Amino acid sequence: MSAIISGSVGLGGKNDAQDVIVVQQLLLLHGFHIGKADGVCGNRTIHALLSFQRGFLRTPDGRVDPNGRTWRHLNGISPHDAALHRTTPFTRLVARPLPGSVNSGLQAVSTAFMKDKLGNPRASYSQDCQLVTDPRLKRNIISSPVGLIRVTGLAPAVRSLQTVFSEIASKQPDVYSVIGTVGMLCCRYQRGSSSAVSNHSWGTAIDLTISGILDQRGDGKVQYGLTLIAPIFNQYGWYWGAGFHTEDGMHFEGSRALIEVWASQLT
Repeated sequence: MSAIISGSVGLGGKNDAQDVIVVQQLLLLHGFHIGKADGVCGNRTIHALLSFQRGFLRTPDGRVDPNGRTWRHLNGISPHDAALHRTTPFTRLVARPLPGSVNSGLQAVSTAFMKDKLGNPRASYSQDCQLVTDPRLKRNIISSPVGLIRVTGLAPAVRSLQTVFSEIASKQPDVYSVIGTVGMLCCRYQRGSSSAVSNHSWGTAIDLTISGILDQRGDGKVQYGLTLIAPIFNQYGWYWGAGFHTEDGMHFEGSRALIEVWASQLT
């Protein structure tokens, strides 16, 4: 892809909207999950630039100047190289963790446990996403930024995620910059079941993408980037789906201990 910018973009830059769009499009081509190219140089774009620069600059500055070093790296990518970048390093597949090596001291929840602690989100379910109808749960559902993404879920779960993502930003900033999500709240049955209710129904679970790519469920492998952030989720009481009988590496959910705490915080 060959492109031109007329002025600087990023921290301290002129940030002309059209120039920002060009830079954002190039970042997307490199596999950074920044949302759509909208011409606004916000936090997602800045974090992506900083992460991108860490690959070739000793001191990243979060800025792209016309014909500067960052611009040459950003604009010099070929479609073939872009495809390689999107699959490495954080989306590279590795073997699922061995039993006992993750989720230490944490227990997954059951449908019966969730209904007992939080109530039943709705009277009926299908394999399609439906709305929460239970009045108590409805008033405890919020939408809020979490890191560079935005989620809708149970209020104490969303607040916990904000803490988790803050820790990820500190300890794994490069992974943090490419984390996306395909959702948190979704009232439905678990995949392939007509009785077990998905924990997404309570807004206490989240499915993540890395560089816009979703980890495939049940293949016995997980994205490398997920292995870097899973210990942080575990640290704050979130159970990683890679530990399920059918591996689900993209999935993180509140453990039994967390659900107990969150249940006590509902209004």
